[in-house]
Amino acid sequence: MDIQIRNAVPEDAKAIQIISAAGYKRSFAGIHSAEYLNKKLAEYLSDSRREKIIKTICDKNQINIVITTQNNTIVGHLWGRKDDNNIWQLVALYVDDTVIGDIKFALSLVKEFSKRIKQDGADKFTTGTLTGSRVCKLYELLGGKKIKEFINEKRDNVSETEFEFDVNRFL
Repeated sequence: MDIQIRNAVPEDAKAIQIISAAGYKRSFAGIHSAEYLNKKLAEYLSDSRREKIIKTICDKNQINIVITTQNNTIVGHLWGRKDDNNIWQLVALYVDDTVIGDIKFALSLVKEFSKRIKQDGADKFTTGTLTGSRVCKLYELLGGKKIKEFINEKRDNVSETEFEFDVNRFL
């Protein structure tokens, strides 16, 4: 399957919303309470969330990229930004249900993100996810080093794991 990675544009926001909501549900069902999961899914699909996505896409200090198939269907999204300490964070990484079993889509997005932040002078980035989730296993598979585990009271009191990645691993 031919794929292309490109910068996200505001017109991509709805597709990004749908992929993100489905990915969130797929990855964290059974970890979050049903009540919390339903609340998050409604939030992911809200108009205000779409406006937030558009805002981050238009912010030149953040990275928003999508991966598309040959017919220009969006099958993956990655969003990254610098934190207050000037360290890059991979904030969101989602791929569509139709390609979830093929790691090349997630890996291609992470490689492109790494290339871009390396040009900004970064040699590492961090990301976090719910401990024990499918995403946690993906980050381990991609070579992430666990740097912290904690209970997040703002996110349904679940355990989260933070990872650090060496950018050069992906170049």
